[in-house]
Parts: sequence; structure tokens; C-alpha cells
Amino acid sequence: MTFRWNNSSLPRFAVLISAILLGIVVGAAVLPEEPLRHLRTIFGSGEARLAIAMVPLAFVFFAIAILENVMDKRFRLEQDLLGAFLEHIPDNVFFKDLQGRFLRVSSSMAKYFGLKSPAHALGKSDADFFSSEHANQALEDEKEIIRTGRPMTGKEEKETWPDGRETWALTTKVPLIDRGGRIIGTMGISRDVTDRKQAELQISYMALHDALTGLPNRLLLEDRLTHAIASAKRNSGKIAVLMMDIDRFKNLIDSLGYYIGDRLLEAVAARLKTCTRASDTIARLGGDEFVIIIPDTAGHEDIEHVVMKLLRKIAEPIQVGEHELQVTASVGIAQFPENGESAETLLQYSDAALYDAKKKGRGRFCFFSPALTEATQKRHKLESDLQLAFSRDEFVVHYQPIVDTNSGSITGVEVLLRWKHPTIGLIPPDQFIPQLEELGLMVEVGRWVLKTACRQMVEWERQGFTSIRVAVNVSSQQIYEGAIVETVKSVLRETGLDPKLLELELTESRMLDDSEATIAIMRHLKQTGVSLSLDDFGTGWSSLAYLRRFPIDRIKIDRSFVRDLATQSTAEAMVKSILGLARNLGFTCIAEGVETAQQRDFLRSQRCAEMQGFFFSRPVTALDITALLCSPKPSVSQQQGGRGALFGEAPLPVPAAQTAVRTPAEKQKYVY
Repeated sequence: MTFRWNNSSLPRFAVLISAILLGIVVGAAVLPEEPLRHLRTIFGSGEARLAIAMVPLAFVFFAIAILENVMDKRFRLEQDLLGAFLEHIPDNVFFKDLQGRFLRVSSSMAKYFGLKSPAHALGKSDADFFSSEHANQALEDEKEIIRTGRPMTGKEEKETWPDGRETWALTTKVPLIDRGGRIIGTMGISRDVTDRKQAELQISYMALHDALTGLPNRLLLEDRLTHAIASAKRNSGKIAVLMMDIDRFKNLIDSLGYYIGDRLLEAVAARLKTCTRASDTIARLGGDEFVIIIPDTAGHEDIEHVVMKLLRKIAEPIQVGEHELQVTASVGIAQFPENGESAETLLQYSDAALYDAKKKGRGRFCFFSPALTEATQKRHKLESDLQLAFSRDEFVVHYQPIVDTNSGSITGVEVLLRWKHPTIGLIPPDQFIPQLEELGLMVEVGRWVLKTACRQMVEWERQGFTSIRVAVNVSSQQIYEGAIVETVKSVLRETGLDPKLLELELTESRMLDDSEATIAIMRHLKQTGVSLSLDDFGTGWSSLAYLRRFPIDRIKIDRSFVRDLATQSTAEAMVKSILGLARNLGFTCIAEGVETAQQRDFLRSQRCAEMQGFFFSRPVTALDITALLCSPKPSVSQQQGGRGALFGEAPLPVPAAQTAVRTPAEKQKYVY
């Protein structure tokens, strides 16, 4: 019989020796004198004394044996707990030696690597599973951790797999230290964040690109133009900025509809790409307006050659369904450094040149010259009138209903500012709000709008309409320069409005940052009892960042995404993505710009909580809203049948006297 020594043998051996020693000592102590004398005869008196002296040693051995046995049980328990942890944790957990070889991995990490068992990863390194770039960087990180003893927390790691897939993981690594305090390797945990990262990238792309054509939007255009100007200044280069729009485009969509108009815009964008270089930038500003940045131009002749090529290409027949369209375009041109040295100036002057080209007969191009100041002078006149508009009581507010998707009732109204110009007529906000901010008047006008809306809401509440809320847009200037928290508190005190009936809309593309100061202001606003919503979601720079950090209650899906629901699968995917993201984060969604039954039905099927748009009602006066609130509401059964006062095939009824108050500018803002 052979004895096989292992770690568990030590406690048992110690117990055996202790028992023998105790037996000898105890026996020596309790045996009668006669047997003891025999022992002394056998061992001698010296040995007997030694046996007695070994009593403490025997107890020490016995204590060690018990301690070793307890430690052995604890070790086995810890191993079992670690095994269960590594078996069931969904994240990738790993332990590595000083050379970066795996000592142990979790079951989820083995699956991530495509291994049948965690044991198959032992002795391997990152180079056996990841790309060389990823593996080398990971090894460098681990060497630094071992050298400094400092952890690496929350590092985002990207991997491109052989099949082309891209994944992202958020990884934390710390030194692996033994009981003696020595670093013997590294250990870490890695979480797969691919879904979140892909959503982030998609939203970032949506914020910087036109949803219809995929071209850069105004934000990205201005950024690229600013960089192009900086590069041209360093290299003494020249830049041409071309602003182009399609002649009589409005007439085309009025006769053939927006679907044909959208297909035409897509075709024009594709043709522009074939006529430009990779270094050029093509952007869509909105509607039928395009801008092309051409760096490194040689002079007028070079620019004219490019423009003529563009105009000829666009003039070729375009087949859209059963329609063969033949359109022309007009182009205005501004140059750096001759006409200006800022992106804003070049865009402004190219717009003035475009206006002149259209005035001369369309289908042609025009270079900007100092003589082309009519458009600029007109803007200056408008700004001058704008400075006096508030004191002359020329501002009015209109209200657009927000409709509950399920009940069909009006759950709120959005306040929309209008300028009733004495000679031009009703001007929509997109044509004067930016100027109000530039002139520093937005704080004063914004307070008036807020107070007017709250007073009207108190009046509706007095009339018994307590189930609706009023949403007021707030600009970044009001937030950062207008003491918005104190303004809201003051207006609520003056009007006596219940804070829960007031919602403040923050326009995403106009928010300056997501700094701690901004977040603090948002939290103070929330403490007043009002709700916050993020307007025009998907059109700004940092949509996901806002959702993570701002204490908001609702997000409003921008009308540009809703518009293309019936014609583009990508638009459907985007809206579904936004709705899913909002639900996961606990936000309510409102869809803006709903104009057709198809859009309404799709949004209803996707469980969008609320909607607003021309399908239900355009912006109207407070008196008209009161009439709508007093009108009979459809029952749920009527809504399911597809017809009713709010969810019928026709838009919400409004008084006949108001039906003509819809300027072309309003139509462009809310429809296209």
C-alpha cells in the first residue's frame, strides 16, 4: 500500500502525530507507579522527563492540525465560490500571469472566444483570439499595470473580427496580487457594449447627416468649412462656396407631391457626387438647398467649369416612377478670401449671390460682389424692425395640440411664437428666433412667452380643462443668461399655475453643452415641479450624451424622421430605434410633424405615446384651442374603427376664420 502525499494529507498527518504524543504524555501521567517504573526501566528517567516536557509541543501540533483543517475547508469553499462566480457571471472575467497568458477565464469569456470550455483558454494569450493591434495594445496596458501597480478602469476596446463584425467592450484591469503582496499578473472584467455603441454611432450619424440624402447637414457643413478656411489660411489657398437650389421646386411638390419631391432630391444629391472630387464637401441645408465646398480653386474659370458641369448634369432628365422630370438649378458663389474669411460670411454671401441668380432668370450661376447687398440690407431692415417688435406688441403666441395616441384626447399644447409684422404679415419663428438671440432679446421675449402661456393655462384650468399641460420652448440664451430657474419660479408665483402643468422644451441642436453647470440648472428646474423635454431629438451633436446626463422626462422625435416613414425603411428603423431607446431609459416619446394617416398608424403601432402635427391641427390661437377642448371627443371604439374627431382621416376642425393663416414659410417649416 503506497501513501500518496497531497495538500490535504498535512492536516491528517499532524493529527496522527499529535494523538501519539498526547497518548504517551497522558499515559505517563496517569499510569500507576508500578507500570511507570517499568517505563522508566525501558526508556530511562531522562526519556520520561522528555515525554513530560513534550506536553506543550503536543498541544501546539494539535492546534496547528485544527487550524490547517479549518483553512483547508475555507480554501475549498473559496474555490467553489470562485468557480460558481466564473460559471454564471455574464461578463468576461479573466486572470493572467506576468506574460499575459490566461490562468483562468469565465464561461462567458470562453463562449466569446468560441471555446467549448474555459480550460481551453489556459496558457493562451490575447494574440490567439484578437487582432494583432488589439492584442499588442492589451499587452502594453497589462505591462503598465504590472509596472505601476495602478488599475486601468473603463477602457473602451474595439475589435474587428475576421468576418467583418465590429464589437466594443468596456474593460477594467487591476493587478493580481498574491498573499505576500507581490504582483503576479493581472485580472480583469470586460463587458460587451456593442449594442450601446452602435446606437451611439447611429444617433451621432443622424445628428450630422441629412436623413433623406445622407449628405452632411448644416452642423457638419459649418464644421468642415471652418476647417477648410483654417487650412487655406495656412497654405495661402482659395475656397469656393456654392449654394444651389432647384428652380421652382415648390411648384413641383405642389403638383406631384412630396414623395416625388423627395425622390428628386435623392437623385440630385447622387448626381452632385458624380461631379465633385473626394476632397469636396456636399451638404443639404434643408428643402431643396445644397451647398458645395470646393477647396484649392485656381480662379473664376476653374469654378465656372465645375458649376457648368453641375448645372448640365442636373438638367438631364430624371426618371421618378412614371414621371420623367427635367429641372434646372441656380447657383450662388462666394470665395475665400476675396469675399470673406468666416464660414458664416461665405454662406451669407453665397446665399445673396443665389438670390441674384434666380432674379436674373434661373438656371444660371452668379458670383457674389459687393454690389449684391440687397439681401443683406433686407435682413438688416428685418433685424431693425425686430428690435422694436416687442415694444410694439407685434408678437403673438399660437398653440398646437399634442394628442394622446391611445385615447385620442388632447393631452397638451405646444406654445409657438409668431411675429405679426405690420407689412409682411405673420412670420414663423425659424425666421426671427436666431436674430432675437443674436440681438440679445431672447431672454426678455422668452419670459413674456412663458408668462403668457402660463396665464392662458390658468384660464383653461379655471374652465375645467385640468388634464392638459402647456409646453414652452426655452432657448440656450434663456438658460445661460436669463436666470431661467428664478424666471420660472417667479412666473409660477405670479400666475398661480400648478408646476406639473408646465413643460419646458429644450431644443437639442441649440443647447450649448452638457456641463455640470447645465445639469445643475436642469435639476433646479426639476425641483420646481415642472417637467422637461428634449425637442427635435436626433438633430444635435450629442443626443445620447443628453439622454444619459440630462434629467428629462420626454423626448420629441424630430419631424424630419416622421416625414419619411411611409417612403423609407431607414426612417422606420430610425424611429423604432429612438422609441426603443426611450422606452429602455424610461422616457415618454412625442412624434412631431405627423401629417398623414400612414404616419399616425405607424407611430400608433410602435406605441409612441403622443403625437402632434398638421394631421391633427396646425398651430392656432388660444380661442381655437378652447373650441377644440370643448368639442366632443371620440371613444376608444371609434378610434379603433379608424374614424373620429381626433383620429379621423381629416385634420382636427378649426374655425373657418383661421384656415387662411398659414404662410408659405410656415408650410415649409412644418411640412417639408
